[in-house]
Amino acid sequence: MSEKSMGKDLWRLAPWLGAAVGLSAILAVGAMPACHSEAPDFTAPLVSGPDVGDRVSLTALRGEIVVIDFWASWCGPCRRSIPVLNRLAADYDGRVHVYGINVEAMEPMAVGSAHQRLGATFPSLHDPSGSIQRAYAVTALPTLFVIDREGQIWHTERGIPALDDLSQVLDELLSANTQAR
Repeated sequence: MSEKSMGKDLWRLAPWLGAAVGLSAILAVGAMPACHSEAPDFTAPLVSGPDVGDRVSLTALRGEIVVIDFWASWCGPCRRSIPVLNRLAADYDGRVHVYGINVEAMEPMAVGSAHQRLGATFPSLHDPSGSIQRAYAVTALPTLFVIDREGQIWHTERGIPALDDLSQVLDELLSANTQAR
């Protein structure tokens, strides 16, 4: 390949390379909050589980370990993560609060019905405006956050969580908090 033809190839790729660099910059600005940073506060209504209609506030949960998982009813990986979250909620009942956060702009009753239809046993909150999703810079579903007793993000992950890995994170966090008390 001659230098002249290589130069032409680079000029043809330049717009694509520029777009990739620009997209990377945009995504970096909207990056998820870092671990060990303050979890953005939120208040949202419960649309499934006990106490439907009550509002849950992260500030009110300070002193507790909280797992939040952003989901949508149309999201295939979200559906596959439900059994993992069900098991997690059962295994850590009374020690960890597990909440789904639905990001769809639909009626709360429809979200609650979808949650039940998908077999979820943990409670779910509703974020129809996307304000919580934006605060956590969630760009992929499902996205999960573990928040410690001090309101700090301890762990994040995108996609279907592995129960063993997530249990290890929670056990470590529970152990650290027990030793500190």
